[in-house]
Amino acid sequence: MPVPETASLTLATYLPAFLTHRSAELRPSTLGLYDRLAGCFILTPVGTGANMVDLSTVPLAQITTPLVRDWHTALLTQFAQITPQSTTRRVHPARAWAKANGIDVPATGRLPRAVLDAWQAAGRPDPARRTPNVHTGHGRTQAAQAYRLLRTVLSRAVEDGLIDRNPACLRGAATAPASERKPLTPAQVSALAAAMPPHLRAAALLAAYSGLRPGEVFALRRRDIDLSDPTNPTVTVERTQTRTRAGQSAFGPPKTAAGRRTVAIPATVARALADHLAAYTAQGANALVFTTPAGGVVSASYRSRAMVTARAIIGRTDLRWHDLRHTGATLAAASGATMAELQARIGHTSTQAAAIYQHALAGRDAQIAAALDAFAAAPSNVIPLRARTA
Repeated sequence: MPVPETASLTLATYLPAFLTHRSAELRPSTLGLYDRLAGCFILTPVGTGANMVDLSTVPLAQITTPLVRDWHTALLTQFAQITPQSTTRRVHPARAWAKANGIDVPATGRLPRAVLDAWQAAGRPDPARRTPNVHTGHGRTQAAQAYRLLRTVLSRAVEDGLIDRNPACLRGAATAPASERKPLTPAQVSALAAAMPPHLRAAALLAAYSGLRPGEVFALRRRDIDLSDPTNPTVTVERTQTRTRAGQSAFGPPKTAAGRRTVAIPATVARALADHLAAYTAQGANALVFTTPAGGVVSASYRSRAMVTARAIIGRTDLRWHDLRHTGATLAAASGATMAELQARIGHTSTQAAAIYQHALAGRDAQIAAALDAFAAAPSNVIPLRARTA
C-alpha cells in the first residue's frame, strides 16, 4: 500500500489510506463498520480526564503495547460508564390483541375503528405489557471489534515496513463474552410467525426451520425456491442482502464459500412458502420472494421493526432475526443432524471444518428436513397465511 515514508506518519493518515486500499476486497457493509469503528473509537479520543487516550495523533512508530493497553482500558471504561437504556417500545394492546387473534392489522399507524371496538368488547386485554429490554455486552463487543481493526491496521504497517512489530498483542482483547442465545421452541416459532405481518410470516418460518441468515432469506428470488418435488422441497442460496457503505440495501455473494448451498426444508414450511408465493410474490424468476407491501426490498430496519412488534406479543423481547438462524441450527441438531451435516446446512465454514463438508450428503439433508417437519407440523404450529386483498 503506497504510504508516505516518514517517521511522523500517524494513524489519522494511515488508517484512512488502509481502508481506501481495502475497499475493493471488502463488503460495503464491512467497510461501513470499519468507518464507524475508526471514527468513533480509534481516530478520536477515548476516556476522560487524565485517562484520555488519543491514538490518532501518535506516530505509528511510537504506538507501544502499553499505549494500546491504556487505549483499550479507556475504551472499556468509557462503555462501562454508559448507563444501559431500558427501551420500552410499547405495542398498543389493541394491536397486540388483534395480531394474537389472527386479525390483520398494520405494524404501525392508526388502527381501524372496527378493531378498536372489538378489542373494547373483549375487555381491553393487554397481551404485550411493557417489558424493559436492556442490551448488555454491546460495549464489549464494539471494543473487541475496534481492537481487531486496530490490530489489522498495525499488521499492515508491519508489512509496509513502517514498524518492526505489532504492538496490538493484548491477550483476550479481540474477543467479547458471547451472550447466551435461547432458541425458540417450535410452538414459539409458530407464535412468532403468527405475530408477524402476513407478508413476513413465511419468512419467519423459513428462517427458523432452514437456518438461513436473515440476509439470505430476504435475498431469495422466486427461482431459488424449488417446490416441484414434494418429498424434497429446497431453497438455494446464491446471494445475500448487504448494505452499501452509505447504508443502502444491496445484494452480493454469500458471506462464505460454504454459504452457496441448497437447503432442504420441511414440508410444512414448503406449504407456507407456496401460499406466500401465490399471495405476495410477483411473477418472474427474479422476483424477490419477500418484499414490503409496496413491493420494495425488506431492509434490515424494516424487518427489525416487525420483529420488535412480534417478539413483544409472544413475550420474547430478547429476539433478533439472527436468533431464528440459531433456532434452525438447534432444531436440526435435535433432529439428528451430525456436525458435518449441520455445518453444511447452515453454511458455516472454518479451516478445521473444510474437510468435513465433503462428507455431508444431500440425501441426509432431506432426511433432516423430514425430521424437522415433525416439529413444524404439530397442530399448534400450523400458521395460516392471510391472503392479500386486492
